[in-house]
Amino acid sequence: MSQTPPVLAIVGATASGKGALAREIADLTGASLVSVDSRKIYRGMDIGTAKPSREIQAKYRYAMIDCVDPDQTFSAGEYSRAARAVIAERMGKSERVIIVGGTGFYLDALLNGLSELPDIDPETRLGVGRLAEAEGWEAVHAEIARLDPDGAAVLAPTDKVRLQRAAEVLRQTGRPIRMWQRASVPDPAPWETMVYELIRPREELHERIAQRVHLMIESGLVEETRGLLARGFGPGSPGMSGVGYVEVMSFLAGRITEPRMIAEIITHTRQYAKRQRTWFRHRDYVRPLESESIAIQELVSSWLR
Repeated sequence: MSQTPPVLAIVGATASGKGALAREIADLTGASLVSVDSRKIYRGMDIGTAKPSREIQAKYRYAMIDCVDPDQTFSAGEYSRAARAVIAERMGKSERVIIVGGTGFYLDALLNGLSELPDIDPETRLGVGRLAEAEGWEAVHAEIARLDPDGAAVLAPTDKVRLQRAAEVLRQTGRPIRMWQRASVPDPAPWETMVYELIRPREELHERIAQRVHLMIESGLVEETRGLLARGFGPGSPGMSGVGYVEVMSFLAGRITEPRMIAEIITHTRQYAKRQRTWFRHRDYVRPLESESIAIQELVSSWLR
């Protein structure tokens, strides 16, 4: 591994163009790609997660896509173990590797390891579940926000898995989950990584998000969601809790109109992008890469040196 360049990571908000940038660098260097995206792991959810085509996946040897079905959970720990194995194998063959995606807590788990968290009493776990069932996951998010506003700021109200864990730890111990994470000593990845966040001006990013949402609708997001529902995946499936699918399910259930569905997907995606930016901005290992001043050859030269 010592003769192989460090792993390169291109991260950023949804619709920022990080995937296209990573592929351009891969074309110049012969690198393969490893996805760090908590939505692209789900099989059959292609349009709503902006998954690369099968041809692109094959060309760039994408890993960590289509790992589980939508009704299965895939924790940050499971992601980290699987992705580390892929990267170690490729680096062991002196291959160059680029990580690309926007799921910050997956990236943290991959690069820095996971902290040890306290065991949760079954009654505490059931209590959080009952609150979510009775009042929705927004109520769980609001409970976390009252006790840990900084932690809630980087949690999506639709991210059931992370909300459940954060609320459990708060109820069980009275301490935010991030305090437990900071107190333990995780196991960092055994390789060096250069991490860049691709940053777009706010208005440009908002326009790119709107364009992507309209393209998803034109490409068949409603039909894709209808097909997933027909296969038995629904609101209770972890994969179906993501932005896009939630709003389409509301539309298909007759609760909202199609124009409102599209508007809500755009709004919620922009809110998600803001949370992503907040996450990366607070990670000192992430270097900003402004979209207006990208010099790909310089970036590649820096990486290979």
